[in-house]
Amino acid sequence: MPRFVPSTNGVGGAVAPNGKGAHSTATQPYLFSLHYKPIEDAGKFLASQGVYFTGFNVGQYNGYAGGGYKKGSAYTNWALFGVNLDMNRIAGVKGAQMHIILNDVAGQGRSWDYSASDWSWLSTWGSHDGVMVREMTWDQELFNKHLYILAGRANPKGGEFEGSELYCMFATFLCSSPTTLTIDGSSPSFTSATWAARILVKPTASTYIKGGVYEVEPWLKQSNHNGWPGEDWGFGKSTGAFIPVEAGYHTDFTTDKYPRSYALGFTYDTSPYDDPLYNTQHQIYATAGGTPLEKRGRSTIYLQAQQMIWKPDANGTRGLIAFGAANFLTSGDGTAKDGFVGGLFDWGPFSSRPSDYAGVVVQSFLWNHKVTRSMNASLQSQGYNSKWPDSETMLEALYGFNLAPGVSLSPYFEYIWNPDQLAAAAPRPHITHAIQAGLTFTFELNPG
Repeated sequence: MPRFVPSTNGVGGAVAPNGKGAHSTATQPYLFSLHYKPIEDAGKFLASQGVYFTGFNVGQYNGYAGGGYKKGSAYTNWALFGVNLDMNRIAGVKGAQMHIILNDVAGQGRSWDYSASDWSWLSTWGSHDGVMVREMTWDQELFNKHLYILAGRANPKGGEFEGSELYCMFATFLCSSPTTLTIDGSSPSFTSATWAARILVKPTASTYIKGGVYEVEPWLKQSNHNGWPGEDWGFGKSTGAFIPVEAGYHTDFTTDKYPRSYALGFTYDTSPYDDPLYNTQHQIYATAGGTPLEKRGRSTIYLQAQQMIWKPDANGTRGLIAFGAANFLTSGDGTAKDGFVGGLFDWGPFSSRPSDYAGVVVQSFLWNHKVTRSMNASLQSQGYNSKWPDSETMLEALYGFNLAPGVSLSPYFEYIWNPDQLAAAAPRPHITHAIQAGLTFTFELNPG
């Protein structure tokens, strides 16, 4: 399992590899191996001293074959390097860890120039290109692994809230979390971090309740700043707080032949945002201009489920996983009224290739009626009579070839119905679909 994200109900940060999740652990016939004894020995020595390294590099070539605004191609790259420090071994602080993660984003990860879809970004894209601080936290375990307190520079997405280890296996729109969590909140990009505190309570090994407070800091989106220590490490750039809470149930192969995960969550965002329709004079901003009306406060609830539903061998770990999520806007004027995700993922689709994988996922957005009115007003002001669709749906299918331990190659295909055009200065009529396909190459440090 690539270590793109923490475990669904884990403690976050750079986690140690494990073979207990919902994936195949059967022997794979690899083409080659990058395991070298001197490096393995060095890793074992560092682990004995409480130092665990993690990291990966994901390169994507993406071609835009039809529909949208235009045809073309783009390349993106996402590299991450992290260290997990066992402070018990290092300094005698029982139950304590430090997580330090840096990542670098390069290329053209946002694809709206081609596909016309603002929210069908590539999974490797963050706020902007550059080397960014992804996490720098202290993680304290208490009461015999029933309570975890994490504080520092952190991020609620990328597996922490409404997360799954399956999401980042897809190439396009899903990696950090179901996209509606991002659309209807001001949490930082999943490649950056802000000041945060999170409490995780585990009444049992399979149940958890967690909640956090994450600083909202729009300045992080500026291309000349990447979360490094500086003036934003005070609170002068903060505009509010993003507050998620989640409760769930999660199993693995040590306790369940068919591992599953269920979660119920709530988010509240205290930060200001622009009304999707009106200016300060309560005129339609898209046609009258002026200053957008400022509003404050948005809330959502979400449901999430994932379960292995079929296996060729009842005692094996290969099998088919069904997963889904639903997000609902409950207050405020977020861009998306509702969002839905559903998919299937097959670990080890062939007995001769037990570490390969295949998947298909569909995501749909139902837009806020104010967004629909604004986009229709913009079209009408240009002299068009066409209507902007009140929903957007995207589908991705992929197959992953595991070439070597920690090395995989995955071709993908994506089709988008009704690209949203929300990043365009002025929407165009008759943009009904977009097609893209690509290839993802992944190299993982210290694979599980």
